[in-house]
Amino acid sequence: MNKPYFPLFIDLSGKKAVVIGGGKVASRRVTTLLLFCENIEVVAPEVSEELQELISQGKVRWTADSYREKYLEEAFLVLAATDCPECNEEVVKACGKKGIVVNAVHKKELCDFYFPAVAVKGSMAAAVTASGMDHGKARRAREEIEKVLERLV
Repeated sequence: MNKPYFPLFIDLSGKKAVVIGGGKVASRRVTTLLLFCENIEVVAPEVSEELQELISQGKVRWTADSYREKYLEEAFLVLAATDCPECNEEVVKACGKKGIVVNAVHKKELCDFYFPAVAVKGSMAAAVTASGMDHGKARRAREEIEKVLERLV
């Protein structure tokens, strides 16, 4: 049986988020994180055009390098978002040793938390997950929630 995770809304003000990886999934995650966190560092040899734009705007810091454990220093949460499962798993192990919550995009069983589909309107925020089972279902639920929030705000 796949049990649901407890939904938790947390203040990320002043906390550091580290995203290992610079591709399409990392870009989507960073875009969502920016709604809640102003201290985001992306570690990747290369980054997507979307991330390049955020970096040039000063919204995100970029370390143009492959993952090294030293890049986890002072991190509150980490997203292992590379296209290399072995690298993601190395990040997960290091975060476990350091007590840092981590999400690995390639394998839900390794995640301390699921990255939710998020709807934000004004001061209202809602998040939904399908427990890592069906991202499309979570996206569709988020779209419906956005319509509800639009009517409320």
